[in-house]
Amino acid sequence: MKKAPALVAAFAALFVCLVAPPAFSQKRGSAAITEAEIRYHLEFLGAKEFRGRETPSPELEIAALYLGNWAKHSGLKPILADGSFYQSIPITVPRVLAPRTTLRVRTDDGERVFDYGRSFGGDFTESGSYSGEVVFAGLGISEPDRGWDDLKDLDLYRKVAVILDAQRPGDSFELGSTYSFRLFSRINAIRQRGAAAVLSIVPPDLQAKKDAGLATFEDIPIGRLAIQYETQRRGTPPPQAPAQTRTGRPPLPFVNAHIDHAAAAAVLGLDRSGIAGLFEAVKDGRPVAAGPVPGRSVRLDTEVEVRPDTTRNVVAQVEGSDPVLKKEYVVVCAHYDHLGISDGEIIAGADDNGTATAALMGIARALTAERPRRTVILAWFTGEERGYIGSHYFVNNCPVPVERISACLNMDMLGRNETDHLFLVGSDLLSSELDQAIHRVNRRYGLDFRFDYAYSNLTHPQRVYFRSDQYPHIRFGIPSVWFFCGFTPDYHTPRDVLAAVDYKKVWRCARLVYLTAMEVAGKPALLKLDVNPEVTSRGRHNLAVKSLYENIKQ
Repeated sequence: MKKAPALVAAFAALFVCLVAPPAFSQKRGSAAITEAEIRYHLEFLGAKEFRGRETPSPELEIAALYLGNWAKHSGLKPILADGSFYQSIPITVPRVLAPRTTLRVRTDDGERVFDYGRSFGGDFTESGSYSGEVVFAGLGISEPDRGWDDLKDLDLYRKVAVILDAQRPGDSFELGSTYSFRLFSRINAIRQRGAAAVLSIVPPDLQAKKDAGLATFEDIPIGRLAIQYETQRRGTPPPQAPAQTRTGRPPLPFVNAHIDHAAAAAVLGLDRSGIAGLFEAVKDGRPVAAGPVPGRSVRLDTEVEVRPDTTRNVVAQVEGSDPVLKKEYVVVCAHYDHLGISDGEIIAGADDNGTATAALMGIARALTAERPRRTVILAWFTGEERGYIGSHYFVNNCPVPVERISACLNMDMLGRNETDHLFLVGSDLLSSELDQAIHRVNRRYGLDFRFDYAYSNLTHPQRVYFRSDQYPHIRFGIPSVWFFCGFTPDYHTPRDVLAAVDYKKVWRCARLVYLTAMEVAGKPALLKLDVNPEVTSRGRHNLAVKSLYENIKQ
């Protein structure tokens, strides 16, 4: 009888040994993710010397080599058919031929010619000639319901509209609005009225930087993956040319450019102090008169050369430990590119997306500490900022059957705002099990994040659901989530720098994503598709499911 307690204790110990290893191994994996290593990688990849990791650029290629070489020497294995860590992607790159791209201002007294790169700039993607009489359109804002209409009674058809790159007094940019697209709605409204071109006058602060020697109008060729896949046709497509203008007349070829104050003075028939006065008036809340500028016309000629190029995803795997389940997969990903140089300044992209790039390296190290049951694919995607180039290509040319991918865990911007606050985008839209797994590991391991679902829908005015690399996976019916720290005023600006990163938050997010990956990879079956009744299996057939890209009212 005295031996019974000992026997019970022995069985209890055996039970713990049988049940506890996954928990112990996950703790061992979590311990492999360190804030120090995340900082080490981020301080390299997020440095200004990488010149913003534009797609394509030599700096982005160096970053790819750094990631691929690190993967090779950290025990990760290739999964691509050629046995490498690099998935090469064909792109096209437009380059402006500066000598043949000019702005000509014509008056009765003759013609003045301004050079591209010196006096004006623009994201020109094709060659063309755009000309017309000059109309000054103030700020280019047409909001009569708010008591402001610069375009009222203006005939803009076949004209060149000139606007100020300035904000209406009291207006501000909503967080998450990309600064480089600050004039987008105004330019589109003018285009709808049949204008041949819009010239926006750079604001005084940018003019001052140009005067100080900043290469404000430097041409930075950027890559585009021509639309080859249905996954690229949804989400946030650029507006197309109108079938007809608001006046019912056919649309014209159209272009927009930004000009410095010297060119603006010539176009409007003022001196530079007059241009400065227009900006001062707007700043003081005083209206600026819009209307035709008699006796002046403009011709903008663009010459663009398009050449083929490539960019690369970096893709690796940690093979699953289960002999059967290792043929199923979990994708954990982050994009490693950013915006390069804009208005002559480096957009370093420390938070967006250096934080998740480094976090994924930490997660990879944790997964090698104790292999998960399913295989985990680790993907550093290229070209997210240029239309999700890398993730679209990956899922359409997947090295494994997409039907066997249980989930995609995407990380994009992890290092800002409140330390315990995190947005989950899309986690509850295809599989309740994915969302539950995230909450479960958050509680079980004491991470204590407060999760926010504000962006997890198709109807949010900023369309955040469509704006990162989880979305192409969702289109294939793969349960996916974007782990996201939220927007800041520094988003897509030169202020997104290393000094602003909360490294402890990045470390905590990396642990959360690692533990979620282990949870999903260890389940007996693929995550259930139990939320959207139109999506019952993974695969390409889901590309036709409208509820994955449109707001379907029930």
